[in-house]
Amino acid sequence: MHHIVYQSSAVGEPTAASLRLLLQHSRIKNGRLNVTGLLLYGKGEFLQVLEGETDVVRALYETIKLDHRHKDVATLSDGIIPVRVFKDWTMGFQQLADEDFVRLVGYIDPYRPTFLAPHPADTDESMLWLLRSFVANQSSWV
Repeated sequence: MHHIVYQSSAVGEPTAASLRLLLQHSRIKNGRLNVTGLLLYGKGEFLQVLEGETDVVRALYETIKLDHRHKDVATLSDGIIPVRVFKDWTMGFQQLADEDFVRLVGYIDPYRPTFLAPHPADTDESMLWLLRSFVANQSSWV
């Protein structure tokens, strides 16, 4: 099993309706591809986790990077995972308050000076479980 986690900046200000449409299309496509994951939006930023077979996830990510609705795509994690963290979600979604998004992204900030420093192998897995628990405890699903 493979995952890619990325962060990007929204182009413009997505409306609740456009986010729902994005989510609907993502769920249909991901269901066909057997891809699971999570999409978070807040403070004009997206954070997404994709899980599935390596070739499928990488091809989907290449398509996503070309999407006109966002820019400045930064890969936060790309690698093998032992199991799906979001196995029941073709695409979980949570719109976060700005302060919650900042707090969560601060945990995995790729611009932190120590982001690329050697770290335990389970850091990526721990990050995914944090994302899952954070979203599972929120109540404002779109």
